Amino acid sequence: MSQKINVLKLPAKGLNVKIEPDADALAALAEAMDVLSISAFSAKLNIKRWHKDGVRVSGPLSAVLHQQCVITLKPVEEVINEEINAVFVPETSKLAKPDVSGEANELLIDPEGDDVPEVFQSPFLDVGEITAEFFALEINPYPRIDGAEEEAKKFAEDSNPDGDDAKENPFAALAALKDKL
Repeated sequence: MSQKINVLKLPAKGLNVKIEPDADALAALAEAMDVLSISAFSAKLNIKRWHKDGVRVSGPLSAVLHQQCVITLKPVEEVINEEINAVFVPETSKLAKPDVSGEANELLIDPEGDDVPEVFQSPFLDVGEITAEFFALEINPYPRIDGAEEEAKKFAEDSNPDGDDAKENPFAALAALKDKL
């Protein structure tokens, strides 16, 4: 899903980029993300200069994907609507070097502040890969269909027809051996 932008040629007001992969790219992305399929994927990004040599990428990302339920293995549809907002600086930028202070060389990060700018190899920034990374972060790692817990409970009851909830203790055999010694 590569879509490289030359940041040295960015207009002063920024650049609008629309990312809508074709069917082959969606299939490749689905395989890379280990999902059943991706039926829709769209991002409308605005790329603007940030400070002297940095770049801000922002805009909405929306996608529809299908995964297997972790309990029933039935397909689950998931809709993703995420706002991309990230700052990038070239690896030669002063902003790429972390602010280290104190005798212990501690890196101070404000948890309420903006994210630390990410580094890229100038002059090209791959907004397709950035979009794919934000997409990957939003995928539910444990998708479940509605009512999956009830199905799992029913399956457990069906597999134990005696209704005996007490399972055999695996250490009971060891205790019997110990008593024989």
